[in-house]
Amino acid sequence: MSFGLNDGILAISTPSGHSLRAIIRLSGKDVFDCLGSIFTPDAAREIIRDKGFRSYHGNLYLETEQLRVPASIYIMKSPNSYTRENVVEIHTFGSPPLLEMLMETLLAFGRVDADRENSEEVSSALRIAEPGEFTKRAFLNGRISLAEAESVMHIIRSQTDSELLMSVANLKGKLTELMHNIQEGLVNLCARTEAAIDFYDQDIELISFDEIKKELWHVKERLCMVSGDGQKPKISHYGVKTVFVGWPNAGKSSLFNKLLNRSKAIVTQVRGTTRDTLEADMVLEGINFRIKDTAGVVPDKGELESQIAQRTYDSMEDAQIVLFVIDGSMGICGQQIELFDSITTRNKIIVINKTDLNQNVCYESLPSQMKAFPVIKTSVHTGEGLDTLKKTLVSEILESNVDVSASDIVFTMRQKVVVGKTFEIIEQVSDSLTEDIGHELIAIDLRRALDTIGEVTGEVVTDDILDIVFSTFCVGK
Repeated sequence: MSFGLNDGILAISTPSGHSLRAIIRLSGKDVFDCLGSIFTPDAAREIIRDKGFRSYHGNLYLETEQLRVPASIYIMKSPNSYTRENVVEIHTFGSPPLLEMLMETLLAFGRVDADRENSEEVSSALRIAEPGEFTKRAFLNGRISLAEAESVMHIIRSQTDSELLMSVANLKGKLTELMHNIQEGLVNLCARTEAAIDFYDQDIELISFDEIKKELWHVKERLCMVSGDGQKPKISHYGVKTVFVGWPNAGKSSLFNKLLNRSKAIVTQVRGTTRDTLEADMVLEGINFRIKDTAGVVPDKGELESQIAQRTYDSMEDAQIVLFVIDGSMGICGQQIELFDSITTRNKIIVINKTDLNQNVCYESLPSQMKAFPVIKTSVHTGEGLDTLKKTLVSEILESNVDVSASDIVFTMRQKVVVGKTFEIIEQVSDSLTEDIGHELIAIDLRRALDTIGEVTGEVVTDDILDIVFSTFCVGK
């Protein structure tokens, strides 16, 4: 059984639990009709349905329970609503039993026949909304783009001011605008390429392969600028990816716990206690850091240690900031230097830990490649250097080594994959220009790239894409 867009939908839009006020949201062609049976405005006012926006104060009447409850009703007439459909919001007390009674009363107005499972589409007066269906209808009805729809969830999930600002920028259409600009350049290039097919036998100047290659280079450059590839690494909506890396028993887990002010990682005197990676959020000066504790890398050991080490290498590869932890009481060996050199991110902080013990490592004894980065001495027992470490993490952001500007665009994983696919197609076209291929094949690949970009904005969309986007929403949004 599948539900259609002609159904009326409703859901509780506020968090579960007790509260002073809760909201039940309804959307659909006939949702105004259910008000007459349950709501009476104060002063015997008539509910006007042909205006863009109206609000009423009055009482809800639940006949089966013989219950009268104060409420406010907000009416938004199509197309002047979030979904571009008729929308009703019922604001009343946030009592779970009351909300359940209201939902049952409203659903009774138009209940779906559960036995009609084999029909292609079931049309009902009113049903429970699917996760994200209000925003999905806003997209399908042209209120917002797909990129803007995804930013709604990011706004809800934002944990810091900077994440919120970036999400709002997306909601205002910044990502859509940037992708449309790239799209416009590709459309123009595609049109000129197709013109070379149509008018190849006429005495007019046609676009050359060198010109196509030059235009494609500009497209790739703009894709890189938008996605951050080759630029400063951008902060995701889940925070700055910050990873502890080092030799076993260097004190990574102890530092991890100390920064978080809680014992999330198990700490013992046994070398190699940490086996799995652990993650937690830490907010410093409004910036969310996604801190990851990794297992110490043990070279030339068995299969299990190799698999554990690979997880650490994978985390290093994905990191935006690496905290390279050295046991100051043990000294540095060549293999530790090799591990440091294998870190690909340019944002590294050297942490000489365990300063409360006799020291065998100092700044002067560090290899030259480590001295190029901030060096901090710490002790989890005395607290030395911990505040400095936090300030240095923030400095990495404020000094723009990692981009946190609200004017920047942050991609969802889906969007990043799509942009990456577009980049690959453009590179394939550029590479093929060195071969003796016709304008027809170039035009086909350019059309593929245009379709792929359309998956970001929602101009090219499938049910699978919509399922991926809106399945992450909660009911009522």
